[in-house]
Amino acid sequence: MNSIDKESKLLNKILEIRQGDMGITIRNLDVRNTEIYILYIGQISDRQMISESIIKPIVQYRDEQKLSIDKIVSSIIYIDDVSTDYDENKIIEYILEGKSILLINSDEKYIVANTFKVEKRNPEKPEIAYTLKGPKDSFTESLDGNISLIRYRIKDPNLRIDSLTVGKRTKTKIAVIYINDIANPRYVSEIKERINNISIDGIFESGYIQKYLLNNKLDLFPQSGIVERSDMASADILEGKIILIVEGGNLAISVPKLFGDFLDSGDDHYDELYSGIFAKILRIVSLNISLTLSSLYVVVVGFHSDILPTGYTIALASARSAVPINSVLEALSMEFISEVLREASIRLPTHIGPAFGIVGTLVIGQAAVAAGVVSPLMVIIVGLSTIGSFSVSDHTIMNPIRILKFMLICITGIFGLFGFVIGYTIIVVNALSTISLGDAYCSPFAPFNFKDLKSFILSSKNLSKERPKSLNPKDKKRQ
Repeated sequence: MNSIDKESKLLNKILEIRQGDMGITIRNLDVRNTEIYILYIGQISDRQMISESIIKPIVQYRDEQKLSIDKIVSSIIYIDDVSTDYDENKIIEYILEGKSILLINSDEKYIVANTFKVEKRNPEKPEIAYTLKGPKDSFTESLDGNISLIRYRIKDPNLRIDSLTVGKRTKTKIAVIYINDIANPRYVSEIKERINNISIDGIFESGYIQKYLLNNKLDLFPQSGIVERSDMASADILEGKIILIVEGGNLAISVPKLFGDFLDSGDDHYDELYSGIFAKILRIVSLNISLTLSSLYVVVVGFHSDILPTGYTIALASARSAVPINSVLEALSMEFISEVLREASIRLPTHIGPAFGIVGTLVIGQAAVAAGVVSPLMVIIVGLSTIGSFSVSDHTIMNPIRILKFMLICITGIFGLFGFVIGYTIIVVNALSTISLGDAYCSPFAPFNFKDLKSFILSSKNLSKERPKSLNPKDKKRQ
């Protein structure tokens, strides 16, 4: 290092890096009376590529022409993704991104070679959005790998992949993916603006970004959905939506996301027509069961048992004769226990979780009935409510439903049937008032649009030749 020229800004930068403790490797080469410095971080760089494609060809250089940055770039190193820069203040930033920097003591500019490499797993079967007929590859934590899955499926020259960086310290990359002649340009610019306005130290997963995409920070219903499978992400892009992929996250984000989109599944489009319609009806019913069944139990048992036939009323009274608590506390306690079991089963190891969930539910439910703490009907209702919450393909929508369920039970316990109607109306009005990136959240139900509703219910592209009107796409025709 004694030969470093103190007047050179680039070589002074090397001195600064060497004196710091940033884990940066500095490799010095002396080739034909020219000092070359290669800077990189070994843990996030492809060291074999550096050795074979950078160091080896430089060391083997035998031409009489003096080495220069332009000469190295044009005819010596084998790296495909390479550029040059003059700004010495960007050197550390490039190195932290996994790139390698090449400096020469007699040149003002330097080489930036993309040698980034990090350990990653191969695409595996989806765990959240499992499908019977669809492709089995899902996104991983590799940004380039996830983009390749989309490029593999969409070979349109109008496909755009814009790269943004978020996080003052993590410098996390976010890919904004859309088709230029389909997606609404106002939506694209709005999404980019919201992402660029994020001021935070670090972003590690797509869930961070979802919170910043809300129109109102206190909105309860999600306005963006998660996408685990690349085929579903590609289908959303073709519809005119925008897909966001966060570096280091294995779930993409789809925006805008309307309420009806959460009830859609990839299998609906792969199965035959009537199976898809039936599956959608089942999801709508299951969502309402999860939200309202416990509250309806409180209405019937606590306030209006006379609405049941006499035989059912007698059977219900007999089942509850030994229960020491009222129906409201019974419903709240059992729903709370169900949520505890759900949360515990998620945190347990993969092989233990399912067994614990099944055994725990059976044991606790049977013990509670045998002890006379709750009625058998309450155990059945909570079981149906819990199972119904798993029928929706994108579980993001079920998180507010789980919270609203407790609110509905409480207001029903205070005001009875009137409280149930008021509570349910408040939930519906809130959903109707929500806006997702300029779109009505409950479209095509409200405002009503027959073509979009038909497309939603049928889930068949050959019967729905136009893209959803609510997305305001440039190209409205599918076929």
